[in-house]
Amino acid sequence: MNVYSLITDPSNPLPLTEHGYNQKTKRLAPYVQTINTIVKAFALCPGCKNPVILINRTVPDTEAVIMYAKHTGYDVQGLAKHVEAEYLDCDLANPARFDSKARRTSAKRNNEIHDAMLNHFDLVIQQLEQAIGIKFTDNVIEAMVRDFAGNRGYEYQAITLFNLPFGFAYMTEAKDLYGCKVSGEVAKGIEAGSQGFTVKKYFDTFTVERKKPSPSGTGLRLYFNRHGVGEVSGKDSIQMVVVETNSVVDQSTELYKTTIEFDGAKFYNFYRRKERLRQIAEAQLGR
Repeated sequence: MNVYSLITDPSNPLPLTEHGYNQKTKRLAPYVQTINTIVKAFALCPGCKNPVILINRTVPDTEAVIMYAKHTGYDVQGLAKHVEAEYLDCDLANPARFDSKARRTSAKRNNEIHDAMLNHFDLVIQQLEQAIGIKFTDNVIEAMVRDFAGNRGYEYQAITLFNLPFGFAYMTEAKDLYGCKVSGEVAKGIEAGSQGFTVKKYFDTFTVERKKPSPSGTGLRLYFNRHGVGEVSGKDSIQMVVVETNSVVDQSTELYKTTIEFDGAKFYNFYRRKERLRQIAEAQLGR
């Protein structure tokens, strides 16, 4: 994993960098300890609060020289005890790809995802739109939620509070981009290859419109594919594809494709703050 947390705020995921870790821990115990003459660096997992050990921190321990953290599987004196049950239920312990079929057996975890979608759906959409450079119409968003609910996406083991915007997107089917606002890069792809659609610029925004005249049977669709799990680096990614379909000749043309990396810790911290604010308001105002 590429995040860690500290004893003072164990639920707060911090990006894992050598400079950041040294600055936060001051390179002091209980984070840095000498065990059997070997210096080892530890922290906490923000998901399950179990101890983790840093790999490739100062000297490469593996062929992959990227620094990452992994669960110790044992107690670390002065830091934390290893609780196996929490480890087995940890979203960060064994990350799965979105195309895996495994569903969680933990009702608690499923309810967390379900409640996050209900209470903070605006944040999910905001972070997704910002990352992919597309602003959806309300009709598209409604259709996406319908797909997610129909797939019971909140039960999938691969979908967590760290990757929820992208897990949500992956669980949706191809969606119509007509009327949506797109980034300049997506607009270039549409303009260069589409037979039935064009992009109109209004100030700094690009809106997808149908050409006049437009070939019958054409549609502009967006879908998500190829979730990549960064098992060492911790950087997950998802592929976004825009295609033009033609039902008359039963064919499609790829207009734009890109791979988007996402920062799970950033979203999770946004989510935690919004949830704290919601709880404060609820405590003072009631439901």
